[in-house]
Amino acid sequence: MKELVHKRVISIRTFDLGDHFILVKGNLIDRQHRAWRNEVQEQPKIVHHMVIQLKVKGPEMLIEQAGATMSHHPREECLVVLPSIRNLEGLRITQGFILKVKKAIGGTKGCAHLTSLITAMGPSAVQGYWAAYGVEEEKITLRDQAVRNMVNTCYLWREDGPLVKGLKEDG
Repeated sequence: MKELVHKRVISIRTFDLGDHFILVKGNLIDRQHRAWRNEVQEQPKIVHHMVIQLKVKGPEMLIEQAGATMSHHPREECLVVLPSIRNLEGLRITQGFILKVKKAIGGTKGCAHLTSLITAMGPSAVQGYWAAYGVEEEKITLRDQAVRNMVNTCYLWREDGPLVKGLKEDG
C-alpha cells in the first residue's frame, strides 16, 4: 500500500514590469497528509506557505529587490530569517547562482525551505526574462548579454556545443 504523507508544490510566475525589469514570484506550499502523534486530522495540514518576490533587471539578470513572507510556518522563530532574503539583492542570476544563494541565505543564515524555493526561481527567472524580452530581436547572437549569460549553464548551452558554436558563427 502506498499512502501519501507529504506534498510540496512550488509555483513560479514571472511578470513583465517594462524597461527590461521582471517580477518573479515564487510560492512554496508543504502539506502534511498524516496527523502527528495523537492529533486528529481530517484534511491535509499546511505546514509551510512561503512567498518570495524578486525584482530583476535584465539582461544582466541583477536582483534589485528581494522580499519574502511566510503565512504558514511550524514555529514563530521561523519568521526571524525573513530579512535575510535581502542578502540576495545585488546577486546576478547566472552561472554559479545556486552557490551564491547558499552562501547568502543558506545554513544558519536562513531557511532551508526559502533556499530551496529561491534556487528553483533562478532558472525560472531566466526563462521568464526570455519570454518577456528574448523575442524582441529577430535573431539572437552572442553579443546579447542575456545570451552570454546562458553559456555553460547546461548541456545544451555548453561552450563547445553546436548551439553556442552556431551563435559564434552568426556573429
